[in-house]
Parts: sequence; C-alpha cells; structure tokens
Amino acid sequence: MTLSLACKMVTGGALVYVLAGCVATTPVYDAAYGQSVRSLQAQQALDSDASTKNRNRVPEGMDGRAARETLERYHRSFQQPQRQCNPFVIGIGSGETRGE
Repeated sequence: MTLSLACKMVTGGALVYVLAGCVATTPVYDAAYGQSVRSLQAQQALDSDASTKNRNRVPEGMDGRAARETLERYHRSFQQPQRQCNPFVIGIGSGETRGE
C-alpha cells in the first residue's frame, strides 16, 4: 500500500464519521417524547375513582386522642434540640466531662 492510498483511506474514513454526525435523530426521539412519563403515571394509579367510591368509608387507624398526643409529641421534639456532641472526639465516650 502506498502512502497516498493510505492517506485517502484515512481521509475517507474520517469523512464517513463526520457525515454520520450530521444525521438528524430528532424525529426518532420526538416520536416517543414523554411516553415513558405517561406510562409511569398510568402504572402508579391503581384506581383513579377510589376517592369517589370510598367516600363514605371511615379510615381505620388511630383514634383522635392518640393521634393528637402523637402530633403534640412530634411538635415538642423540635422545641428542645438534641445536644450535639463534639465532632473531634471520635469513639471516646460521649465527649462529656464529669464535674467531681
């Protein structure tokens, strides 16, 4: 193989790659745009009329007093934040000193 033939083959191969980059792929992608989102939304809805069918059903779970106490305990947990330990004391007790 001569040098000019090898040069022509390399140039031809590079030209094929450059022209392949110019192929329009947009119509292929636009045809199914959003289809995956629509199918996932459809799979998540088991019964779209469940709220109207079960309007008169009483939900099972906690009674009112237990739910109120749980919610109040949850709100109180934010009033006194937990004590932060010293990040520089790793694996050595709790980081507190005793006052003797």
